[in-house]
Amino acid sequence: MSDEPGDARPRSPLLPRVGPALRVLLSGFESLLYGLVGLLLVLAAVFVVIGTVEAIVDAVSVGEDAVAIGVVVLDRILLTLIVAELAYTLRFVAQTHEIVAEPFLFIGMIATVRRILIVTAEFERPRPGMRLSYLLLELGLLGLLALALAAAIFLIRLSAAKRE
Repeated sequence: MSDEPGDARPRSPLLPRVGPALRVLLSGFESLLYGLVGLLLVLAAVFVVIGTVEAIVDAVSVGEDAVAIGVVVLDRILLTLIVAELAYTLRFVAQTHEIVAEPFLFIGMIATVRRILIVTAEFERPRPGMRLSYLLLELGLLGLLALALAAAIFLIRLSAAKRE
């Protein structure tokens, strides 16, 4: 009853028919999930843009200085880029059915730059109890993280170039 000589396991007559049907069902479910996550990413991008406009209006009405408003706008632009990179990665995974590291490294790089921007802005207006040494330590570690991510991206691209 088995396909392999010496294989004593009985084969179910339903197994050849259920296997492809299950694969089609799971593939459809996977596509549905990718579609839903893609819609949520679009929604997140819209909310970020709306929140940016609201933050600019609030900052201008309160009389914030131009640097603070610029930091908010740049922070939100970087957040929008993170959402866009996630959407690109999702589309790539949905099309090729393989996960690659490079888009996630770019997301990490954008998030690191975003945090560096925020920490640097905190130098402008230090809060009571916030020690300068902690800000400098965080800034140094973020700089090292940015270098490590850049090196990882470089090595991945170098590896891909050698394979071609």
